[in-house]
Amino acid sequence: METNQTIRLAIEESIQFLESTPQLEMAHCEYSRRKWDGAWWHMAALYEMGEAKLIPESAIVRAKCLLETQVWQTFVISAEDQPTTESDKMKMDCCHCELAVYYMILMAYGCDLDKELPWIRKWLLKHQLPDGGLNCEPEAYIHSKKSSIVSTLPPLEAILWHTDREFTEQEAVFLDEGARYLIEHRLVCSKQNGRVLDMEWLKPCFPRFFEYDLLRGMSFLAEWSRRRNKALPVGLLIEGLERLNIYIEAGGLRIGRQVFDPQGPWGGQTFPLLEAVAGIGNVSPYLTRQLDRVIERLGPEYTTKDVL
Repeated sequence: METNQTIRLAIEESIQFLESTPQLEMAHCEYSRRKWDGAWWHMAALYEMGEAKLIPESAIVRAKCLLETQVWQTFVISAEDQPTTESDKMKMDCCHCELAVYYMILMAYGCDLDKELPWIRKWLLKHQLPDGGLNCEPEAYIHSKKSSIVSTLPPLEAILWHTDREFTEQEAVFLDEGARYLIEHRLVCSKQNGRVLDMEWLKPCFPRFFEYDLLRGMSFLAEWSRRRNKALPVGLLIEGLERLNIYIEAGGLRIGRQVFDPQGPWGGQTFPLLEAVAGIGNVSPYLTRQLDRVIERLGPEYTTKDVL
């Protein structure tokens, strides 16, 4: 009860912050992205909690205005992609995972970005590499042609979770190729030697923002299989559940790491809501719901006891 009260109070504080802050206005757009206490991160935390509807409308309006008028709407890979006018040079540059998170926040709130800002979905669909993923490093599109799992998941989620109609042929290929990429990497492994690419990805993380963890990949594959009527990679999901076993207890799934860990690469200022929902060792109701959906997708013949 005390924890719930702490979270409720922290939500209210974030709402007040978003109502009062000018950080999503044009002159403050860079500050709004500051990890981890800028306005975007308050909105993203609420979104991941399933509470996007609590974001103040005024903040949503400012966010859409920023994306429409203050973002350079081209991923800069070559010199030809660079802005040329002085006003355009002042605009924000975005990467795939950042843009996808913004997109998911606003779509979950109830915006129709495919009508209001159609360039975002086009951007995400445009930048899939031959291996099925995406990469926020422009060099990858010129040289290695290799994707990043971290860069890949938010765009895949944006299309999968926020399309309330039949997928177009382009979208279907995008999702199927993304699933192939994850499956070929066994969610966390190198294709070359089968070793785990980053041991931190085995630790459940919340909120994730753009960061990757094993459950995030499992959740995508489970929902992709359902929405696309594709074979569920059962063995891979069971292997993932086995890797998560040490974080599962009777009450649910425990948090294993924080993306904003002061000792990690992304240390920085936080805010009360972020601290309230991200305690390492705490059972996360948000991650637990995601885990339950994966297990449910495996079917009644599988239970947590059976697969762990």
